[in-house]
Amino acid sequence: MTALCRKFAKLLTIELESLEEELEILVQTLDQRLKDHEITDYVRNENYAVLRNEILGLRDFVKSGCSVDSDEVTTVDEAAALAKELVRSWLEERGYVAALGRLIEHRVDKIAIYLNLDDAPE
Repeated sequence: MTALCRKFAKLLTIELESLEEELEILVQTLDQRLKDHEITDYVRNENYAVLRNEILGLRDFVKSGCSVDSDEVTTVDEAAALAKELVRSWLEERGYVAALGRLIEHRVDKIAIYLNLDDAPE
């Protein structure tokens, strides 16, 4: 595994842990909105089920190592493309909600932008 892949994987793990925290906040928001009679039990339960599926998927993916592992990756864009493909196939294989893939891909793009800025000449 190249140094770039190790760095990308570490940043991805951090981003996914942050995403999990944000999803947990959304779950808490659902409970508060239900308590305040802003949403119905049905709406809360449907949204709760989707959020829990996303949280479980994130935990499962992070636990699997979420590694961008290749000796052939030499650029940030290659690492991002590899990460997105890994996420897509991994989620499809395990049957998690498709929206989770888009959430993770957004974080992958964020990492790629950061790493490209980090490597940019001044």
